[in-house]
Amino acid sequence: MIKKEITCMNCGSQIAFNSFRKFVLCSYCGTRMPFDGFGYEPIQSQSSMYASVKYWMDCPVCRSPQMYLGPEGRIWKCPDCGYTISNREKNSTVFWFCDECEAYLNIQQDFTAKNGKWKCTACGCQNDVTKGNII
Repeated sequence: MIKKEITCMNCGSQIAFNSFRKFVLCSYCGTRMPFDGFGYEPIQSQSSMYASVKYWMDCPVCRSPQMYLGPEGRIWKCPDCGYTISNREKNSTVFWFCDECEAYLNIQQDFTAKNGKWKCTACGCQNDVTKGNII
């Protein structure tokens, strides 16, 4: 897990946290902020290769919090596992995860959501991949 810092949207304090969380709690003012990686600007750092990155998210494949939108705003790339997805595809794709083992289903061989069910190739769990199961 990589430690990150963001700025509290209420009091402006710098908040350090470990990634893979769905929310961040400011230890100074108590503000609870939903967090999925989108729209937060990382703290600028001379030593970070991500200092100029403005948008990032957790990689759906390896769960690394370092997946970033490239400089032209077209391609999302994970530097840890190499997974890429176009910004257009990301905005029109449902990211499906196994209900049992949380594996990323979209990259499993021959994955399709057309019949409404998918058996995870990692653990064998039968998953509901219908619109009614989108959060």
